[in-house]
Amino acid sequence: MSLPETSSLHTELEITRKKRIERRVGRVAMKTILLVLRPLPFSTAQVFGKTLGNIVYRILGRYRKVCLKNLTLIYQDKSESEIRTMAKAVFAHFGQVAAEFLKLPATSRDAVDALTTVEGEENLKAALASGKGVLLITGHFGNWEWMARWLTTHGYELNVVARDARDPEATKLMAETRTGSGAKVLFRGSSVRGLLQALKRNEIAALLPDQNAADVFVPFFGLPTGTVDGPAVLHLKTQSPLLFSWCRREGNRFHITFEPPVVISPTSNKPKDIEKVMALVNARLEAQIRLYPTQWLWLHNRWKASPGVFPDGEENARIHNMPPREYREYLANKRRDDG
Repeated sequence: MSLPETSSLHTELEITRKKRIERRVGRVAMKTILLVLRPLPFSTAQVFGKTLGNIVYRILGRYRKVCLKNLTLIYQDKSESEIRTMAKAVFAHFGQVAAEFLKLPATSRDAVDALTTVEGEENLKAALASGKGVLLITGHFGNWEWMARWLTTHGYELNVVARDARDPEATKLMAETRTGSGAKVLFRGSSVRGLLQALKRNEIAALLPDQNAADVFVPFFGLPTGTVDGPAVLHLKTQSPLLFSWCRREGNRFHITFEPPVVISPTSNKPKDIEKVMALVNARLEAQIRLYPTQWLWLHNRWKASPGVFPDGEENARIHNMPPREYREYLANKRRDDG
């Protein structure tokens, strides 16, 4: 058995050490932010969150780089200055989302209602009237956590699927915040059984299928995009209605929209059925993002697994590591070469 090269081993150890340091710093920052937020009025917490987002834009280069490259990929008609302005707005928005999220358990129904307008609640009630539960489909768009709080304060039984954060303390904090807001948290691994049980109880199962995956490749912003297939598999199996739902920010207020429920009957071609459902999911989310582009999580590497977006192998790694300006030049050359 060959031993790893010293330089390679050193690099891996250095990466591990940096990750440990990042997590420790993250824990201290998280606890400090909680201490600052707890006594603040909600409106002041929103200002604090926006300021925090502006700071994070400057200091977390890795996420800034991903955000700038994603925006550059999709909005190739915009100037570098316009892209940077959009990216700063994205970070400011999600700084607010983080602050609002941490304040949710202490936010009463009256306080939620005072800041929220709702459109289409009759669609939610119609979906529940089927008796098969509801697959509420949304994304990391606007403030989806605020919509969850609105649902629980209005008596709806809500189940959410959570992904473990890299840091166990962060995972614990997010789970406690969500359960404190009235939601039932299902962690990946046991989530499928929990979701099926929730649907049998005629409850809401909320899914956010807008992160990188390689289950199925369907269009998203005109690109073949690796997408999870879980919502489609659940829907085709249970025929629980799909309810596309969004919570967008309007200044310091929120507007929740529940679209009419959708049911797609399965055919004998399961792979095509899955593609059809997930293409619809991506299309509905894309429509919202195009209207409010700075309210979506562009700092996630959404197209990492997508064929044709990045070449394979070493070239793929080279492009992923390009600075945003060099990536812009790469895209311009690619457009020219493609004719």
